Amino acid sequence: MNSENDSRPKTEPEVLYVPKGEGIALWVPEEPPADLVDGEGPEMSTYTFLATADNTDGALAVVDTVVPPGNGPPEHMHHDADESFYVLDGEFEVRAGGKSFVLGPGDYAFVPRGTKHIWKNRGTETARMIRVYTPGGHERFFIEISRPAQAATPAPRLTTEDVRRAEAAVTRFYG
Repeated sequence: MNSENDSRPKTEPEVLYVPKGEGIALWVPEEPPADLVDGEGPEMSTYTFLATADNTDGALAVVDTVVPPGNGPPEHMHHDADESFYVLDGEFEVRAGGKSFVLGPGDYAFVPRGTKHIWKNRGTETARMIRVYTPGGHERFFIEISRPAQAATPAPRLTTEDVRRAEAAVTRFYG
């Protein structure tokens, strides 16, 4: 986004099309178990960013989120973005703003910025949802904490190195 004092030419947002199977695919560590053992940790979640701040002129980020059973982030808060959830498959438990609810296929939830929240795949099968961050930019955090996903390869198990990388990124991004 350009300010009045910015000498760069202003750009107009462009139409974005992302074919199925494309996007920025990442293996993302979720909340680690207290007794994490390398090679025995939970399977990592797969986040595929379909839209980012870079290709939406900062407007939003959209991520197709595939989450193994029991996975989800620790309780957290975004000061810089609202987060929306739309479930495609499975069930997710969401706690936010003093409310707790279960989202199933077709359900939607909105969590405004500045609200502590947590979400988890509460089922016994892999679940999938679309998440939207407004504005975009939060994807940079996930790119830093993740590993690039390899097509047609199962997600790896969480390791202590994944946890260290995520903790370092949390410090850099959120202090």
